[in-house]
Amino acid sequence: MHLRDDRNILPITNAAKPAGNHSIVMEGEMVVGCPVDDTLVLVMGIGNFNLEHVAVFLNGDPALSLKATLVCWPLKNASPAGTHGFVAVLPTGILRRASLKTIMFQHKAKVTRYTFANRGASVGDLIAMIADLAGANLPSVIDGLVEALISGPIGRKKLAAITVLLQAGARSDGCVELIGGSDEGEIFVQGWAQDLTPSVTRLFISGRASSLAECVISVFARPDLNDQASGFAGLLLANETVEASDIERLLFRGRRGWRFTEVYDRRLIVGSRETPSHVRAILPRVRGSTEILLRMRSAANRFDGTETVSGLPLPVRAGIDNVLRVDGSGLLVSGWLLDPDGHVESVKLRRHRGECQLDGNWTRIDRPDVTAEFDNRAPFNAGLDPNRHAHGFVAFAPELSGDSTAPFYLELCLSDQRRAFLPLTPIRVTSREAVVRQIRAIDPNAWALRHVVDHQLVPLLRNVSRPAPEIFGVADVGAFDDIEGPALIIGIDERVEEVGPLIALLALDPETRGLPVVIAGATDVIDRIGVRVRRLAQFYKLSVRLVSASGSEDLYDALEVGARAVSCETVVFLAASLLPRNKGWFNKLLTAYEMRKNCVLSPTLAYEDDSIRWAGTWVAGAHSDRALISRYAGYPIDAVTGMATTEVATATFECCIMPREALFSVDGFTRGYMGTHEKGLDLGLKLKQSGLKSYWLPSAQMLGSDDIIVSEKASTVALIERIDRQIFDARWARSFGKENTVKMETPV
Repeated sequence: MHLRDDRNILPITNAAKPAGNHSIVMEGEMVVGCPVDDTLVLVMGIGNFNLEHVAVFLNGDPALSLKATLVCWPLKNASPAGTHGFVAVLPTGILRRASLKTIMFQHKAKVTRYTFANRGASVGDLIAMIADLAGANLPSVIDGLVEALISGPIGRKKLAAITVLLQAGARSDGCVELIGGSDEGEIFVQGWAQDLTPSVTRLFISGRASSLAECVISVFARPDLNDQASGFAGLLLANETVEASDIERLLFRGRRGWRFTEVYDRRLIVGSRETPSHVRAILPRVRGSTEILLRMRSAANRFDGTETVSGLPLPVRAGIDNVLRVDGSGLLVSGWLLDPDGHVESVKLRRHRGECQLDGNWTRIDRPDVTAEFDNRAPFNAGLDPNRHAHGFVAFAPELSGDSTAPFYLELCLSDQRRAFLPLTPIRVTSREAVVRQIRAIDPNAWALRHVVDHQLVPLLRNVSRPAPEIFGVADVGAFDDIEGPALIIGIDERVEEVGPLIALLALDPETRGLPVVIAGATDVIDRIGVRVRRLAQFYKLSVRLVSASGSEDLYDALEVGARAVSCETVVFLAASLLPRNKGWFNKLLTAYEMRKNCVLSPTLAYEDDSIRWAGTWVAGAHSDRALISRYAGYPIDAVTGMATTEVATATFECCIMPREALFSVDGFTRGYMGTHEKGLDLGLKLKQSGLKSYWLPSAQMLGSDDIIVSEKASTVALIERIDRQIFDARWARSFGKENTVKMETPV
């Protein structure tokens, strides 16, 4: 539907009255259209009918007929065009965006045809025209229009039109003296008015933005006011988020028509922590229906920053052990809930207007210490079951939306409609630290440990969306920028800090002595080894760039940051834990790479006893529990020495040569893994999906140990490996189906 919408309205009058500022000269039977939204228009004109509904034909087409609501009023002065003014509330969806040029009104046998004025009107202009024609009838006309408009769905444009109408027609009634926010979206208002009655109704909020709200209103006596006025306390729940400080007026329908209550310019605005105390203070004085009073009591019983579980008269107690917050993922909450009689119906993690129900998917664990602590103590005087100890819980909750400065808390909803609260103080940790701390806190033999891993820790890591590690600082030793050739990127993490032997071997090898060498690691690691590395580089006259990284959690993060610190086309990744097994390894790697270009190529990795640690990653058979395997792991290194360069499913990024830009074309290493094994497989498959092939070069060999956390127990390491496998399998399971098997070439 299209109407010309020009704010320069033609004057509208009738023949017996001179044109005023807001009048229109109507030649013949003419109407003015006021578009409300894409499917609704208000049509104003003059006619000889005084009806509530009338049949309308759009553009004179019988196929485009509908019923329109009419709001009519007698004209102040007679007019040849008719005895009454009218505004038709006209749905135009059946036009399907076609132009609306004429309308026909049919009443009984009489049909009146109207043509639209050349220019459309705004709602404000329409009100001014109605005021000219309706005089004292303006409030009743606006009242009728508002009632017609609020009968159907209310979108943003329609809401704005209603608000403009009410601003013009509603009468002042009282003021709002206090406004308070809440974590549940409701806004508490308190003030006085003459025409407000206890009710559950809808009203309009006018302010920075218009909004429609459900309102629960209770009233109370105000001796400081006259007999016609009373105090009110209410809860507003708007259709969309409204801040208490943005409200200027409340527009409501009272006993004598539409009224507005102005927000007092010296009103008191309180936050969500203070609001419950104000509701509790007024609650004994208010009156209203049972529903109204129950909702007011519920608002009074909201979180105000204090712990309330320990004061419950019911046999319910709770405590928190740890709340670990992982940026880019969520919160890992562990604690206990003692509720032998089942009074607690739900447990929610809340923050501002965000919430997550924890007890729907949490893991219960045995806590016999809780049973022993509360047995036969009030209010558990009846005694606790000595065979039931599953009072503990571990729960992962995704990050909640809302005000980032608002506190976190647990809300316990009880069967008697009461609520109790536990404030939380989260500790920011890395995803690795959160998982390791939780694993250490549970007995390795606990029956619930596997459920904790599968349903709490794995989802925590899957949700991780932390940003890539970034360069924090760069320091060069020697003429680094003047050296050409592929850059050798050495990655260091907290498990390998002694890089002296590797630097010495690189300096003594003529193939690597002249390379630009980058040594990258987390900031604290580089701070500890920086002085020694500088001395060695100066002694051997090497060109070294020290790169400290923020957000680096492991070897591969360090390698990624090191690659960001150079601009050459080709990089060679090398873990600081590796040493060359023999001379010539670098030239073999470089020669094989230049034969193929645009690939990832890795040497054999061996243990110090000359058994194979890695000799290519391959697609496993149908009966294997792994998608990818290292086929020759554990074999003597002589078993592969004579083999040719072979395409594999993925290379190993502990030592490889590859195009630098390829790494960043797939957004680098995927975050969310605890160790580096699956993290490397993940990158290898991403590169393969992008078209980059991976190769294994048997003739080049490096020595090193497995990448493990030496300080951890074997059981913890096993759980970490299991977690990483679950995350990897979830990401790549479809890629290893019958139809999506990773294809590789035969040995070259």
